[in-house]
Amino acid sequence: MSRTYHSLRLGDTQYRLRLTIRGQKNLADRFQEDSLQTVLTAAADSVRMAALLEEALNWEGSGNPVTDGEVFYDLLVDQGYCGQVQFSGLAFDIAVASGLMTADQAGQLKRSVAQAVEDVFAHLDRPQEADEAAPFAGQTD
Repeated sequence: MSRTYHSLRLGDTQYRLRLTIRGQKNLADRFQEDSLQTVLTAAADSVRMAALLEEALNWEGSGNPVTDGEVFYDLLVDQGYCGQVQFSGLAFDIAVASGLMTADQAGQLKRSVAQAVEDVFAHLDRPQEADEAAPFAGQTD
């Protein structure tokens, strides 16, 4: 039987990631939200990302040598993964391989995240006028 999965090489090791229906149910039970919502928020929440990775690593026949989401997250960081653009991209790729979204939808989301991150950092490079509110300033009473 042929299975769809997202293939990812870290060092000399190949990993196969996908969310089975059981993995999706486990995420829904853990976070009390549907698995697509978990995918969409995982890059900004390391607990959700580690849980997503753990479920995506643990499917029958995966053959993955590492199946702990937190350990795998650290392996990703050790291989140079950083920031919301890369981690959200991985989450979206897993979602495509798992039938949660199309490749076109994932591409749109990746572009949107990249643009949002670029916009945030563009504001940091721009000098701010003394009377201008910071673009992401909190309110005080």
